[in-house]
Amino acid sequence: MESLCRACKYAVRTSGRLMGVTIGAMLEEIQGLYQQHHQPCFLYLSSEVIKIFGSDPSCANYLKSLIEALFMHTTRILTNIQEFTARPDIADDCFLLASRCIRYCPQLFIPSPVFPSIVDCSMIGITIQHREASNSILTFLSDIFDLANSNKGEQYLPIRDSVIIPRGAVITRILIAALTGALPSSRLETVTYTLLTLSRSYGAQAVEWAKKSVSLIPLTAVTEIERSRFLKALSDAASGGDINALAVPIDELSDVCRRNRTVQEIVQGALRPLELNITQ
Repeated sequence: MESLCRACKYAVRTSGRLMGVTIGAMLEEIQGLYQQHHQPCFLYLSSEVIKIFGSDPSCANYLKSLIEALFMHTTRILTNIQEFTARPDIADDCFLLASRCIRYCPQLFIPSPVFPSIVDCSMIGITIQHREASNSILTFLSDIFDLANSNKGEQYLPIRDSVIIPRGAVITRILIAALTGALPSSRLETVTYTLLTLSRSYGAQAVEWAKKSVSLIPLTAVTEIERSRFLKALSDAASGGDINALAVPIDELSDVCRRNRTVQEIVQGALRPLELNITQ
């Protein structure tokens, strides 16, 4: 199966749009085989197809069908963190594909009915311990938050906001949990960037989400001063400050919350990153 997909990938890469009508037949096969075998190589092959054909209007119907079929099926597989952990390659390639869709065919992906589902799926998987899968999920989220800076992305901001704003408080809580111990400290840079892009995109609203999340952490774990420094960094990001200059107070909060096992358990018990529906 891997070898077959690799051959198709090179065919797409070398022939490009010269493939003509054969691309439609290939995409139909991908959909059927993925639903039957659940192999991540079909997602990787689809990423190559999106890169080459994403902006081609003549392929729009084929690609829309492909995107919806692949993502719908994947979200039915990855329904909890245990499934993410058991299938990290699918998670990795799924969100690499989603990021590629944002870049090359936002007109097909963002208005589609699977967009909210894939955002929900990403929230479940943020804390996966697999490095590549975790990075793919976090990059996908930051790509969504940075949509205004992408090619032709600005026109889809109302759709994006209708999906992200109702989920914003939960996404923020999970990202802060990831920052403070749910993910290894080696992921800190990626988590920090995702959180700061969220703040930059949603301004005071994102800072308020963060304030509610941080308030869940007991003062025995984090002092008011440490909370305030962290929130000020997010507020500065929301006001257009240089993201690279704001990492220090975020790193400090992360270090404080990871200083020993007891504190880390207190923080994670308060933030509960695996629970998507808790009252803040």
